[in-house]
Amino acid sequence: MVINNYGFRSIWISNATSELGGALFTACNSILIYQLTGSATALGSVWLIYYIPSFIMQLFIGPYIDRFSRKWIMISCQLVRMILALTLLLCLFLDAFTIAFLYIVQVIVGVIMPIFIPANQAILPTVIKKEYLTKANASIDSTRQVMVIMGPVISGFLFDYLAIEWVLIIIGVAFLLSSIMLLMVDEDYQKSDLRNPWIHEFQEGIHTYFKHRLIVWLGVFFGFVHFGVGVTIVTTLPFITTILDQSISAYGLFMAGFPIGYLIGAFIKQRLSNLEGLGILFTALFIGGCTYLSLGVTPWYLLAVVTEIVAGIVIAIFNIYNITLIQRVIPNHLMGKVTSVRLLIMRTMLPLGILFATVTVPFVSIRILYLVIGSVICFTATYGYFYLRKKNVMAIS
Repeated sequence: MVINNYGFRSIWISNATSELGGALFTACNSILIYQLTGSATALGSVWLIYYIPSFIMQLFIGPYIDRFSRKWIMISCQLVRMILALTLLLCLFLDAFTIAFLYIVQVIVGVIMPIFIPANQAILPTVIKKEYLTKANASIDSTRQVMVIMGPVISGFLFDYLAIEWVLIIIGVAFLLSSIMLLMVDEDYQKSDLRNPWIHEFQEGIHTYFKHRLIVWLGVFFGFVHFGVGVTIVTTLPFITTILDQSISAYGLFMAGFPIGYLIGAFIKQRLSNLEGLGILFTALFIGGCTYLSLGVTPWYLLAVVTEIVAGIVIAIFNIYNITLIQRVIPNHLMGKVTSVRLLIMRTMLPLGILFATVTVPFVSIRILYLVIGSVICFTATYGYFYLRKKNVMAIS
């Protein structure tokens, strides 16, 4: 059983406390900015300030993640996040808090996460056997989605009953606990003294990624999925409140649908570790495209919520297997480079989706946008399946 692996348990607990601390930190920063400015535009600018340095760092960091211990990379990132939370706490105590400082915090967090996430994905194959990777990834992903669901709920409760200073202390403790748990991980890390120029190692990561045809196709769909996510960031609120004529609370329930579905999908993937293969992968993607088509035509709010839950289930099955596949076929000394390429696709396509929706929504119906995205995903999923089947490219178990 994967849960009996001490190293995995430490990583799992570290991820749980890290995700909780991250959810609280995001809510805390948003509340502070809105209280200080009263501006929704300023609130939105926080994410732009986060994504720009995040994208730049993702472009350059891959080769360096493989040069050092992933365990100590993760610990360093968590300690920096802890210091940021405690520095923000000190500024509030000294009444020296400014919006400029909070923007600086967002820039630093935007730089840290592209370092932390690839290291987090690359460390898992060094502590457990390959045959347990699917269950391990499912467990970590399901925990992450629980925190996505519970983070805002816990944040709201804490901010209602505690001063924001106490919340920052809880955030600092969460990141510290995450670091302590990582100290207990016995990482099978082989230090390499080979130091090539950055451009050579970056090209090696790109070459290794594109050498595996199936992983390349899955990367294309990974990009489509996050492009769609970017579109929904802009369109979901008006879709629920205007087109379906529902309340803000109904919008909140709808937003919870995807992570709830993702949690169910992660549980299914964990229990049915043999739920793999080319057909499963592209069926999950095709159904994901159909959920956009459903949102494009449904007149019923309840069906929209169910659609989001279904989308969460199938994307969980796709995403967990996608990560596991990379961990199985890519040599561990190249893992940081390759996972960075995958994450670079995400950090490129998601803002493009936001930009696309922002530009087109004044001229194109939200339902039409959903129908277009769904049609593209369904078509390319079908084409990708038959193309890879014709080329005898099989999913690796």
